[in-house]
Amino acid sequence: MDIKDKLKNLHSINMLIESLERLLECDRGEFKNFPELLEGLEQDSLQEIAKLKRQKLEIESLINSLDNDLQRKVLIEHYSHGYKWDKVADNLGYSRVHLYKVHKKTLEQLPPMV
Repeated sequence: MDIKDKLKNLHSINMLIESLERLLECDRGEFKNFPELLEGLEQDSLQEIAKLKRQKLEIESLINSLDNDLQRKVLIEHYSHGYKWDKVADNLGYSRVHLYKVHKKTLEQLPPMV
């Protein structure tokens, strides 16, 4: 999986973490009278959340390693927040074309991920 694919997964990872955390809270309410069952559900959910958080941290660390503030902001807005390019351009106060160029240059600068 190349860096762009990993970045594309970031928003989905964020949404999945939130969803699993909400589901875990619901499970705790629904299964409070069945502690043995709840323990297994909690353990599975917490392991999956931890795995996703490690993936998220790996990608965010790569983004935060960039020296250029605009490059970091472009990646965070587009990949972490999941904003379309028009919204990113509005939020950052640049033209979409300029941000495309920044984005392309940024992807070329990032080291490959394993």
